[in-house]
Amino acid sequence: MSISRSGIALLIPVLLFPTIPRQLWGQRVAASGDLAKVTRYELRVRINPAEEHLTASAQITLSNPNAEPQREIPFLLYRLLAVDAAQDEKGAALAFRQAVVSMSDEKNWQVNLVTLTLREPLPPGGTTRITLKYSGAIFGYREVMGYVLDHIGEDYTLLRPDALAYPMLAGPSSQSLFAAYDTLFTYELEITAPTSMIVACGGLPVEVSVGDGTETFRFASRVPTWRMDIAAAKFKVLKNDAGNLVVYALPEDEAGAGNLLKEMQRVTEFYTLRFGPSKRATAYTVIEIPEGSGSQASDFYILQDAGAFKDPKRTHELYHEIGHSWNMKAKPEVRRTRWFDEAFASYFEAIALREFAGQKAFDDRMARYRERFRSEARKNSRNATTPISEYGKEELGDNSYTKGAWSLYVLNQIVGDEGFNRIIQTSMAEFSERPAGFSDFQSVAESVSKRDLSRFFKEWIFGAESSDLLVGDASIQEIVERYREAAAKN
Repeated sequence: MSISRSGIALLIPVLLFPTIPRQLWGQRVAASGDLAKVTRYELRVRINPAEEHLTASAQITLSNPNAEPQREIPFLLYRLLAVDAAQDEKGAALAFRQAVVSMSDEKNWQVNLVTLTLREPLPPGGTTRITLKYSGAIFGYREVMGYVLDHIGEDYTLLRPDALAYPMLAGPSSQSLFAAYDTLFTYELEITAPTSMIVACGGLPVEVSVGDGTETFRFASRVPTWRMDIAAAKFKVLKNDAGNLVVYALPEDEAGAGNLLKEMQRVTEFYTLRFGPSKRATAYTVIEIPEGSGSQASDFYILQDAGAFKDPKRTHELYHEIGHSWNMKAKPEVRRTRWFDEAFASYFEAIALREFAGQKAFDDRMARYRERFRSEARKNSRNATTPISEYGKEELGDNSYTKGAWSLYVLNQIVGDEGFNRIIQTSMAEFSERPAGFSDFQSVAESVSKRDLSRFFKEWIFGAESSDLLVGDASIQEIVERYREAAAKN
């Protein structure tokens, strides 16, 4: 999920989907209410690929949203990274201790637990800045998460939070770490690498400066975000005419990168035509990562497995990720249902497939979503009995990729394409800055379509009767007829 804000990230069925130790699936993410939060990183990294080593300095802004003062602050780093020094915002040395420990709920997952002691407790509502200077090597986490192949090398260097390449404010448990991904921060990055390498990042490129045998690449966050990803290789950089769509590709995959760039342009234009312009769709970056490293996505970029550069059939993964630019903002209490982001991106992916590859491609994609939901329902009945509106509380948000997409498919069929398009356009206009809940979306859908959609929302969002329809053999036509007559009465 890559770790996404729902867990570790990525595209259904496996890519951009939680890729965490299997025994941890289904665990509830514990609230990290007793820890401080990171609101900003200023990270400077110098990579030495020939020696497979890095040195770094992370200036971190902390806030305390809790009712109790905070003095001891835990950070997690990769097991072969060690803190060399810690300072407060005035440059005074801070006491710290560090030790390689196992995560409490996954013994094979070893991390460097760094516990920093502030000179004065951080009061409730207070903020402070600290600096951690650290160095070492990274050799992935294959023994726990097979896709985490992150490494510092001359052919390719990959630094992600999945490998704890920068300090994560969390305790030594997967639940605490996953909770840390729900915290948004801004950042500035400064990455120095040999001149033979180009550094790629999903952030906004600021400048490149040349040193003695090195180049320093600077990036800044485009929006408050939840992760930073850094790659360095002998990239070829492709851009569209406007320069807002960018692909970083390995030289041998330059032809495939050209195809991906065309697909990025095409799907962006399609979504704009169907749903109207998006304030979020101003730029998008694709970064090629080594095959097997697990495609992942965050705000305005995707780390794309090399296989997708070679296989044109995988371009739908881009459709999904770019579709997120047409998501509305969700209220905090419903965010973890993943319906307001992953349900919409998954359904948008399917309709883009229909536009570019035909009706069969759409039908096949929706059938895959349905079968995946059926499979999860067979494994655990909670998947079938829990309403979409309760997915966040039960940590079942992965079902929004599947049943969530079907809920939008059914709604689209009830109101028609024109009505559905206007619902999305209106929702984006009303909830791009102001967050929405399920009832808010229902109000917009009913107002725009001029239909009574109460039975649909009762059974697909607030209730679980729809699971029986989806697990059973009912066709889409039969499902829609269940709601169309009631909807037309308004």
